[in-house]
Amino acid sequence: MGLSARRHARTSTRFLSRTLIVNIWRLLAIVLLVWGEFGIYFWSLSSCKWPTTAFQSTEKPTHVLLLADTQLEHPSAYRNEATWSDLFYRLTYELYLRRSWRVTMQMKPDAVFFLGDMLASGKNMNSEEEYKRYFEAFRQTFSFDSNVNVYYIPGNNDVGMGVTRPLSKHIRKSFYQTFGPFNQQVVIRNYTFVLLDAPGLVDEDYTRAAQRIPYDKWVPLSGGPVEFVKTLYTDDSPVILLSHVPLWRKDTAACGPRREKGNIHKGVGHGYQNTLQKHTSDFLIENLQPSIIFSGDNRDTCEYIHKVVSGHVPADVALIPEITVKSFSPSKHIRRPGIQLLSLVDPDPTARFHRSMAHDLCLLPDQNFIHWRLYAGFAYFTLLVMGLFNIRRRRQLSPHALLTPLSPHLSLARIPSPHPSLVTAAWTSYAPPSPTSPRGSLPGTIRTPNASSGPTFRSASRPGTPYHTTAPLLSPIPYQHEEAEDDSLYPSQYAKTRPHLREEETWSPEHLDHIDDSENGSRVMSPFLPPSGPHKRRPWSWTWNFVFRGRMRRITIHAPSVSWDAFKDLMALLGDGVSADMKLRQRGIIRSTMIDLVSVAWVFVVTWTIMAWWSF
Repeated sequence: MGLSARRHARTSTRFLSRTLIVNIWRLLAIVLLVWGEFGIYFWSLSSCKWPTTAFQSTEKPTHVLLLADTQLEHPSAYRNEATWSDLFYRLTYELYLRRSWRVTMQMKPDAVFFLGDMLASGKNMNSEEEYKRYFEAFRQTFSFDSNVNVYYIPGNNDVGMGVTRPLSKHIRKSFYQTFGPFNQQVVIRNYTFVLLDAPGLVDEDYTRAAQRIPYDKWVPLSGGPVEFVKTLYTDDSPVILLSHVPLWRKDTAACGPRREKGNIHKGVGHGYQNTLQKHTSDFLIENLQPSIIFSGDNRDTCEYIHKVVSGHVPADVALIPEITVKSFSPSKHIRRPGIQLLSLVDPDPTARFHRSMAHDLCLLPDQNFIHWRLYAGFAYFTLLVMGLFNIRRRRQLSPHALLTPLSPHLSLARIPSPHPSLVTAAWTSYAPPSPTSPRGSLPGTIRTPNASSGPTFRSASRPGTPYHTTAPLLSPIPYQHEEAEDDSLYPSQYAKTRPHLREEETWSPEHLDHIDDSENGSRVMSPFLPPSGPHKRRPWSWTWNFVFRGRMRRITIHAPSVSWDAFKDLMALLGDGVSADMKLRQRGIIRSTMIDLVSVAWVFVVTWTIMAWWSF
């Protein structure tokens, strides 16, 4: 391979070197992580706005945020038998809750209602102290400003329900001491929010049904939800009912276009119940006559219209919408969690209530999409790109493309040979100046085998090997900064190599400058003199001279170089060189591809760890 071909090969591979490709992919991994861990959360809620389209009033509305099923895991739950995969899942799960909550708080609500199941395993706590520590972990994850009013209603995972009721007496006491009352009445913009203890209502309904006593003749339990509903006074203001458990409906009832799959079906199990009983639902609607109902527990959203006959005329039917709020936490039942936004203004007595109220659903990011499509897809794509790149590099490499240097001052270059099995090498000698040298001639000359005078040396021919080449070799000449400075045989002005030639390139006649002697007309070939050419303009610089400790000092600042040569030098730092090509030959394509993948993966892991630590 000739000199120009070698230069072209080095230039082309420099811009597509392994180091450059790996660094680009590391940068892409960091950008992808920033998007997947932070940017996608803001992007998901960027299109969410507080609904105001149904309002007829120009006054500023009150913004109410509704959340269901935050399902915070206990910090020490299943710690003993948890595997590494379980610990990683719980870490990503809590990171999702924290980041979703921080983005949600950017909506700046005036009031927040949690619709039950704030804790994933609150009913399993063994003492009041343990429950309080669990609550503190919840408050650290779901922190909010002091000017935001926050209200809670109990869920079946918070206090237990059904067969777990006898075991949860201290749990209910702990819930009351931490989260607040089980049943509440809150007034916002002349709307009465009725916060119902749905697990307690289910338990009281079991007791009532076991005695076969209808609600109109049932004596409510003291402090229970039935007593709360019967004694509630709303002052004719519109009622918004909040219940953790959805109200009864037929199994075939549709849930609207926003539900991901299926419907809400009746079902009862250990510590849960999908819907309230029909008699219980009728009791609530008849006594409260709510304008709208918000429920949770089902994880997916559902929009259902309760049709209630409000008078003796069959045609007089009241339509009461119920919105089952999406889970705030990730779940296998849904792809994207969500939140519910509610805007309120003072209701107009002369108009229908819904004219002063508007609500909408906002979706949060899909955690499975982030992990299994975004990150895993990037890993597969990186593996593909690195594999194709290594295949391309391997095809470009040939046994004659590598240049093996012999020493810092002596290297070999391959040139065409008359016979491939023979190698002829010639050494040139340096002739020091002699007293008989012509006046005005150079202090020394480089003698070659074709010179008319001076000693020449020629080696015998020998069989060639892959590690020997057929180019003429120069004797090593010391650099100026070495011991040649004091050697009279090597004047310093001839001990400089040409800057535009590389260390591994061999001096050959086509590389030497032909210099004319003005006095005797002789031509002297010297590779050590800088090439002649037009004078280049010196770059801008600023110099400041000052005296410090009795000595003159100078500070010079030069303008940064933005030339093409500087850019090529920067790209050269990212080059691989011959060593990387040799490693590719030794390792093979598959092993080199896996090493490249790991070199990108460790940057990904370290960056993700830093982001996770910062989120906490």
